[in-house]
Amino acid sequence: MAEKACKTCHLIIKEGVKCPSCQGENLSEKYSGYIVVFDPEKSELAKKIGAKIPGKYAVKIK
Repeated sequence: MAEKACKTCHLIIKEGVKCPSCQGENLSEKYSGYIVVFDPEKSELAKKIGAKIPGKYAVKIK
């Protein structure tokens, strides 16, 4: 199964039809680039993109 990116919060998920972070159902398999967030509390970049949980976040979603 291909990874999908949530169009709302940009979290990349491996399986499922609903985003575990924002509960959004608008997912896309077409994205380019990603950012890995390990600790959203301490990461300035995570705060800038609005990441709330650790994981991979898509940079651009088509």
